[in-house]
This record gives sequence, C-alpha cells and structure tokens, in this order.
Amino acid sequence: MFTLRDVLDMAVTIERNGESVYRDALSQTPDPELAEVLEWMAREEAKHAEHFGRMRDEIARHEDNPILDELGKLMLADIVGDQRFSLEGVDFSKIEEVNGLLKVMIDFEHDTLTFYELFRSFLDDEGERARLDDIIADERAHILKLEECRGKNLACHRL
Repeated sequence: MFTLRDVLDMAVTIERNGESVYRDALSQTPDPELAEVLEWMAREEAKHAEHFGRMRDEIARHEDNPILDELGKLMLADIVGDQRFSLEGVDFSKIEEVNGLLKVMIDFEHDTLTFYELFRSFLDDEGERARLDDIIADERAHILKLEECRGKNLACHRL
C-alpha cells in the first residue's frame, strides 16, 4: 500500500534523477546553447524536488490528512503503470549525437508529466493543486524547450 507521502517521495526521486542526468549531460556537451538549456533544466528539476520535499514534510506534520486515507488503499504501481520515471537503463555512452540525448530527455520529461497529471487527481487541496499545475506547466515548458533545441539540428555536434 502506498500513501501520498510515498508518491511525493517518488516525485522527489524523479526530480533529483532528472537533475543528475542533466548535470551529467552538461559536463559532456561542447555546445554552449545546449549547455545553457541543460543548466536551466537542472535548476528546474532541483526546484521541483525542493517543492515536493516541502509538500511531503507538510503532510508528515498532519497525520489526519484525508488524502492519505484515500491513497493508502491504492498501489502506486497500479497508478503509474509501465512508466519508467528513471534514466537508469539508458546507456549514455552510446549516445553520440546531441539530438539522441535530447530525445531521451524529452521522453523522460513526458513520463514525468504523465506521473504528475495522475498525481494531480488525488489532490483535494486547491492550493496544492495550483502549485502542482505550475510544475506541470514547467514540465511542458521543458519539453518545448528541448524540442526547440532538437529542431535546431544540433545533431552535428558530438557529445
């Protein structure tokens, strides 16, 4: 059984994983424009991890949360289905083109977006839902930014 705290723990892990991957990719790219995007993406992921950590800590202070009761009966694996939410299986050493890296990142951002959209349906608090909506908008902006970079034909640059 999983609780909202479990979901928020997973959200923190997803964001930290994303930040780590973007920082690793940043250290490997010679393209200054892509480096700027990767640095921005890493900062965004760190900001989201902090936000979800604060939400988790707030919930932990209020054990009498109706959301916990509702989510306590659900299995998180059933909620998220087969979404990856991790880049652990990606062999970055085999990605030789920037566009290949961008595709992996876009896929990761889509998976993350799916998780947050599912997670949103379990929030009763309008303030928390609004804050999550801001993060969902950020994730969509991340995808657009990465697609924009991909559209600039950066494939000629090797990592």
